[in-house]
Amino acid sequence: MQICGFGWQNRVLDATLTADAQVARLPVSNLRNQQGAASLGWRVPRTTAGLTVAWSGASPIRVVSFHRTNLTAGATWSVTVYNGATGVWSASGGPVVGGQTLAVAPATVTGDSVRITVNDPTNPDGWLDLPLAYVGPLWQPARNFSTDSTVGRALGQDSLTSLAGTEFVEARWYQRTASIAHQSLGDADAAVLDQILRAAATGQNILFLPDPGADATTLAEQALFGRLSGGDLSNPFGAADRHSITLTMTERL
Repeated sequence: MQICGFGWQNRVLDATLTADAQVARLPVSNLRNQQGAASLGWRVPRTTAGLTVAWSGASPIRVVSFHRTNLTAGATWSVTVYNGATGVWSASGGPVVGGQTLAVAPATVTGDSVRITVNDPTNPDGWLDLPLAYVGPLWQPARNFSTDSTVGRALGQDSLTSLAGTEFVEARWYQRTASIAHQSLGDADAAVLDQILRAAATGQNILFLPDPGADATTLAEQALFGRLSGGDLSNPFGAADRHSITLTMTERL
């Protein structure tokens, strides 16, 4: 098991985005939005999508991911990171679980553009919704989070109970959550985490991977992309270079 990782420097937000196809009112530039609604994302009017993410200079890349998509279990996709005309890393994206899918490099690579292709020929919608994406590095603290951490869910429901006690439930949304307890952050880790929380405070989505080295299916099942907040940073071990904090993550819908 690898140490957990946080993706907070999402280079999609400052990149030049070029799509092979898009719906006029749902262009690829919508990938810069922080909301995961299909009505606010990038829509491709067919079942094959192509995307190029480019920058004026080289950038570190470790993770490429999509979230809140309408991709089916039969979807396949691939990613190639280029530095100039040279491909520095290529991979097949992982499976789709709950609308999200990831590709994680074994180590950070450096490139000035990323080419992504997606193919979902049996998608019953006949189009692809890709509202949220992350392309960028992954920060890992020196030591892992605590086993006191928990995962949960928040449910959006309308419930009506009849006079006879019969319950009628209208499901609205299902949002995954995580309480990430870390009891062994060093001074250097705490400084980076402060930067991450400052970015998250603006409403920017943060990517959390409990185990970046997990198999592709587990990555897609466990990854969380959404809002991050944190409690107070404490120093429970006196003079030791160890700090404690509990972070709260909620999946972006």
